[in-house]
Amino acid sequence: SVQIIATPVSKMNIDTFRYATGLEAKIENPLLVNRPNLDDTRRDFLFQTVVSLALEGNAFWYKQYGSNGQVNNLTILPASAVSLAQDSTTARKTYNYEGKTYTSNEIEHLRLFPRAGYLRGISPIESCSADLAAALDLRDYAKNWFSSAGVPTGILKTGQMVNQADAELITTNWHNKQQNRQIAVLGSGFEFQEIQVDPAKAQFTEQQAQAVQQIARLFGVPARLLLTGVDGTSDTYSNLSDENQVFYRHTLMAYTDAISDAISNCLPRGTRSEFNFESLFRADQQNRFQMWNTALAGEAFMTVEEVRNKEGLNV
Repeated sequence: SVQIIATPVSKMNIDTFRYATGLEAKIENPLLVNRPNLDDTRRDFLFQTVVSLALEGNAFWYKQYGSNGQVNNLTILPASAVSLAQDSTTARKTYNYEGKTYTSNEIEHLRLFPRAGYLRGISPIESCSADLAAALDLRDYAKNWFSSAGVPTGILKTGQMVNQADAELITTNWHNKQQNRQIAVLGSGFEFQEIQVDPAKAQFTEQQAQAVQQIARLFGVPARLLLTGVDGTSDTYSNLSDENQVFYRHTLMAYTDAISDAISNCLPRGTRSEFNFESLFRADQQNRFQMWNTALAGEAFMTVEEVRNKEGLNV
């Protein structure tokens, strides 16, 4: 689930705008937007930030400033190693990392699910820990079904009376023989009856599928992307397209909004960066051609040059 969320976010384009006298003008991305960390790629920086938000509910960037007083480098700190405190008088936050205290001027704090009265955000894992614990318990139980669940592979039956000592001796001899797949010789009316277990029931496939669906819901990921389905649904082009739109708007935007706000806080005042969702919302080729046809026909509201730019043909 985390990979499915982090991958598209890490590949998306980011646009930067400058706001002046109520007007918005797109500008060339500053170096901080194209390369937030000088020792890492933008893709890795964004991917790691999303992973931190998804698993920890928080991400912390250490801000380094250049000679011009502007932030010129961001370093991701491990969220679990950062502790927060807030001054009761000034309400200012401080961050402690490896024994050193930092201020909000030095640390940019991203929260996935911020809550009033709480300094840290919460992650999907923390908010639904009971569901994840149940899924792990089910996995471990299914894994140990035949080895430690108390279910025998078969039964040795006889119509005669067998005392405890004889029963234990017969069982031990049977196990010793079967470990090396030796020929079994049964006497005294003994009969071996194998216990047949439905493979689907033995692996708890239905329960495991439900657990995967629960995890998909908790992370806001379409179940089909985790190779499972939801009963009563069908995969048509229209359904998949609508499902993708919901995933982009209600799941990915929770992460991209947090990141774009944080990047904007590190840019000069009056400048803002935003993720460009156009590549994700992009229609298939046939629908795009119909859309451009409409845009160019009649009282055209777009030019051929603008359409070519949208399609990336003038690059």
